Amino acid sequence: MGEITTSSLPLWTYIYVRDRRLQTLLARLGIGHMYLTQRYLLTRDPQPYCDDCLVALTVPHLLVECPSLTDLRHCYLYRFRNRDSGVYYISKVLGSECLAQSHDVFRFLGEAGLLPKL
Repeated sequence: MGEITTSSLPLWTYIYVRDRRLQTLLARLGIGHMYLTQRYLLTRDPQPYCDDCLVALTVPHLLVECPSLTDLRHCYLYRFRNRDSGVYYISKVLGSECLAQSHDVFRFLGEAGLLPKL
């Protein structure tokens, strides 16, 4: 359910994000590889799990699935959910439309305390 495929992600253009560090973070989010979710591969620690949901910690889980982040998601990413079902999709959250709107995905991650852990 949390697997990211290349067909589920839009082709990105970085015209909205000029900061190189943010471009790098965006690329890592897009491929599903961030330090918080992948460091166990480097350190040989156990795979991290979401403290609230007890599922594997993945980028899709953090951005669109985790119920403990629902309020923040509604606050920062509300415009980018499916209008019919109310479901958030990773392709919309990381899409160019979201990035054009003052980098709401970065505000969401910052407020959630995840930005320094990426």
